[in-house]
Amino acid sequence: MNLSKITAIFDQLRQGVVEETLIGRGVSGFTLFPVRGRGNYFDSYNDDHLVDHVQLEVYVNSDDARDVAFLIVEAAHSGVPNEGLVSISPVDELLWIHDKRTATDKELSLQR
Repeated sequence: MNLSKITAIFDQLRQGVVEETLIGRGVSGFTLFPVRGRGNYFDSYNDDHLVDHVQLEVYVNSDDARDVAFLIVEAAHSGVPNEGLVSISPVDELLWIHDKRTATDKELSLQR
């Protein structure tokens, strides 16, 4: 199996740009959800100091992982300090629920 999971946390104002960029490059599926956290930057106006962001998760062929990660970095970048981060992790196995089988790296390759 040659799959990777990309996890990105970025400013919620960049969500539309990130989505359009991934879809435009053939990334067929990803998951987005709201998250709150605190890093180097914190919201000094709120008592809990937490900042609202978006977390994205996408599974891709490992050969494409670095390219997809940099697509996200470019799309999410706005030039402000501490914008977020992107990680790439190996995946041991990924299973499709709908047909009870292992996903393949070819199914999760960028469409070129």
